[in-house]
Amino acid sequence: MKKLFVLLGVFCALCFVACSNFQLAGGDMGVVSLSIGDNLAREIRSAAASRNVADGTYTLTASIRGDYSDSQTVTVANGNYSGVTFTFEDVPVGKRIILDLTAKADGNYIWYGNSGKHMVVSGINNLNVAVGRVSGVLMWNSSSVKIAPYGNYEATGTTVLGVQEYPPSWCFDNIGNFYVIGSNGGSKYSLQNDGTYDPNYSNFIGSDLIHVSYDNENSTLYGMSDSGISRIVESQPSSPIITFSSEITTPVEFSVHNTIAYVADQSEGYDDPTPIIKVVGFNLQDKSKQGEGTPFKLPAIFGNQPTYQMIYHEGALYLLLSRVSVDSMYQVEGADMALGQSGGLAENYSLGAVLKINPDTLALDTRFGANGYLGLSSSKTSFSTA
Repeated sequence: MKKLFVLLGVFCALCFVACSNFQLAGGDMGVVSLSIGDNLAREIRSAAASRNVADGTYTLTASIRGDYSDSQTVTVANGNYSGVTFTFEDVPVGKRIILDLTAKADGNYIWYGNSGKHMVVSGINNLNVAVGRVSGVLMWNSSSVKIAPYGNYEATGTTVLGVQEYPPSWCFDNIGNFYVIGSNGGSKYSLQNDGTYDPNYSNFIGSDLIHVSYDNENSTLYGMSDSGISRIVESQPSSPIITFSSEITTPVEFSVHNTIAYVADQSEGYDDPTPIIKVVGFNLQDKSKQGEGTPFKLPAIFGNQPTYQMIYHEGALYLLLSRVSVDSMYQVEGADMALGQSGGLAENYSLGAVLKINPDTLALDTRFGANGYLGLSSSKTSFSTA
């Protein structure tokens, strides 16, 4: 009998420890869950259909990043996304995370979204993801452009295109076709069913066009010249929708979202050649000016001729600034000019930064990055062309 009491005592002690551990884990851990409902499934199916891969087997991957990392992958046949659920247990409470969701077909990205930042709490953390499709990735050097369809960097059969502008002005539409501006106007490269691009490009007339932008909300391509913005229909620009006047000095880039054109305009001070940027909005339906943001001066390290690329993404405008200098006979640094010979000051270097702009106020978001500049180094990154 004494032995039985001892065994019962040990059993109760083990139960107490186990219960304590369960309560401790329950207090410090959370469960992160993502369920694909009908609306999200419809978005992914739409993206798949636009890639001509509406039937087949798809790979869905949910990944946690930030203060904690984990990943789960499932395969889905014939687009049966609705009802798929990802569950991550024992995620520490208090961790700040982002949940990414990607969909692939045959190794190519067809859809991407993420939850935004979330701090894990005790219990069930049901997360949702926002829409954001992957059209493609562009890489260029001084003489050619390489397209990696769907963002698949390792894709075979990518097309190398000859261009004469460096860097080119380019954009993708919402089904992956590629548009680029060269010295003789614009060219369209159509995405093929096998994920490559038709090398027999078609030209759209407009030798004065300097930038292109595709309005994904309204499936419309626009071109911008020094004097205004035109809609491109049947490979030909229409009469200008917006004609720039005194409110625009030097248009350097633009992006169109839901019939609103956002134009980055460059000017400079009387005694200082450092570019000053302001963003001006135009309504392309009623041809009215939507307003303009507070001008801001770029860091002097960019010189007076940086390059620009602007996109609208998930409720914000992003302006990519870059400057690349390749060794040449002459190089200008401020007011000094030096021969690019032995003992001279010429060098190869690159630098860049991403700016975030509020599309409602058209103002620079100074909370983004360091005073509004994400990724800007205080020094130039040198490289060799050998």
